[in-house]
Amino acid sequence: MYKKEDVSLKIELVTMHRVCNYGSALQAYATQSVMERLGHSVEILDYYPERMHFSGMLKRLKNKKEIFENNPVLCFIAQCIIFPSYIKRFYIFRTFMKKHFKISSVRYNDLGSIQSSPPAADVYCTGSDQVWNSEWSEQVDRAFYLDFGSPITPRISYAASFGKAQLDDNEFNEIKLLLSKYKYISVREASGIDILNKMELPGELVLDPTLLPDKSQWSKLASDRYRDKKYILLYNLGREPELYDIAYAYAKKLRLPLYSVSYNLHEFVKPGRLLFCPKVCDWLSLIKNAQCVFSDSLHATAFSINFNTDFYVYYPGRFSTRLASLVELTGLKNRVLQKGKVPENENIDFSEANAAVQRERKLSFEFLTKALEAQQDGKDYITCPTS
Repeated sequence: MYKKEDVSLKIELVTMHRVCNYGSALQAYATQSVMERLGHSVEILDYYPERMHFSGMLKRLKNKKEIFENNPVLCFIAQCIIFPSYIKRFYIFRTFMKKHFKISSVRYNDLGSIQSSPPAADVYCTGSDQVWNSEWSEQVDRAFYLDFGSPITPRISYAASFGKAQLDDNEFNEIKLLLSKYKYISVREASGIDILNKMELPGELVLDPTLLPDKSQWSKLASDRYRDKKYILLYNLGREPELYDIAYAYAKKLRLPLYSVSYNLHEFVKPGRLLFCPKVCDWLSLIKNAQCVFSDSLHATAFSINFNTDFYVYYPGRFSTRLASLVELTGLKNRVLQKGKVPENENIDFSEANAAVQRERKLSFEFLTKALEAQQDGKDYITCPTS
């Protein structure tokens, strides 16, 4: 499964590497690392659209809440408050990116710039994360559908996500046409397979790339900063008030401190001790060494499972299909928080989850190896099973 191939391919990977988010950074790192372990040369195409820029994120604050959109003065105040947080956030993730990613020498700010000067590669690959989520991208972002370069260059995807259970009617046909150019398609959620089935396109369900390296491999990247501490960890991406309350009550019941990771300095007013935008390696250490993790995040849940750290997951109102697919796969649906209920202190027996991850890890490596070997051999499209 980990054997390097005789022929090395040049793979151009398009993924969410510029998003200042722990999950996005680590899935990009994992995808690149896994393909390299298979013996290939991997370069991340530096696609950096305006919406991911510092200024672009500030500008889009007005879209976060209706009150900001209708009140420019209030929006400006919010931008001033968030500005210091963005400085550290961008510094933390750019530092990680420069140290661990192999990125193209050319930076592309839009699809047109890629189409006018596409990178040369043996294979184009759409990586993981919510690359096909048009709501998050504010459009059907054709760069993530590899709509550039020579039509004879093979296109594949690994663990791509639509981020939702079904597509809007006005985007269905466009996306189907774009995906029909792929030789191999894999997605990370069962709902993604349903979407592909409706398009009559073959695809395989694979693990999120963060679950391909095992605990020992991620431990090498994690720091030792929190190794000897006892705490409950909260990672609340959606800022759900109920999740704050449940995690705080649980920590109080166990008489342990609550550590709350946030990208925003102004959230020091929330329950627990604020850990303001820790380094990526420290974030891994926090999950690895916690007594229990409370989160609405796919990747915090995935790393909890990989590290065998007790956890509870809260389904956000939107884009929860990815979390549901993971907990169902690992047989851990009993770790989904019930509304308004503080859970008991019950440790997880990870034996079933570990077996499921190991089984799916093997199948995921087999898919990736098969998809890349087909390009080495010059084979035509091979239909993938849809179940």
